[in-house]
Amino acid sequence: MKTLIVGDIHGCYDQLVRLLNKLDFRENEDRLISLGDLMDRGTQSYEVLMYLRGLKGRMKERCVIIMGNHEWMAIHGRLNQEIRRMWYQNGGKATVDSFMSHGDKLERYVGWLRADTLRYYAEERFQCVHAGVKEEQLGENTELTLLWSRAALEENQYRGKLTVVGHTPLKDVVHFTGDWKSTEVVPYGVERELPETGMICIDTGCVFHRKLTGMVVEDGKYWVEGVEY
Repeated sequence: MKTLIVGDIHGCYDQLVRLLNKLDFRENEDRLISLGDLMDRGTQSYEVLMYLRGLKGRMKERCVIIMGNHEWMAIHGRLNQEIRRMWYQNGGKATVDSFMSHGDKLERYVGWLRADTLRYYAEERFQCVHAGVKEEQLGENTELTLLWSRAALEENQYRGKLTVVGHTPLKDVVHFTGDWKSTEVVPYGVERELPETGMICIDTGCVFHRKLTGMVVEDGKYWVEGVEY
């Protein structure tokens, strides 16, 4: 089974569709993993959520949606004014406006976001979280680390099982090897052996007018592709 991992979408629906086409995504065969931050900042959050909600319904366990910090703010902001204010200041208003333009409300889908998003995903060769890890055993990490922390990338000292993350927008896809002196830019369109350790960040800042990036994992190898904003 081919696995496609998609970085932070942030309401960039058109780019998401173009990227999946470029990666030859096959809904009936492949596994799709979203690293979270489906919404906010971009103008098409409604389209992104409805599309992935539909895929989840059809693909079941082959569609994995990891909760990002923006989903967390949207969920918890319903009952906490301070979190709601923080969410609005970080692009939440664009999501509210996107839903309103379709005569709908995000509040109708908060239960789905709670039920059908995961804090992390793991298989034999790699694992995925939204933001970062401290402990190799994913269940031992706090929600703050998994959804918000950039420390593992900034310090570049994580040497556990290969972890694919988003959350931190970078100019390039970067493999953080765990040696604080060494990082490696991953070129687009080049098949490589899947590393055993470290972290690969595939958030390339699409909503900031850069690229939406996807990573394909198959038969112990991987490659990355991107589409321009």
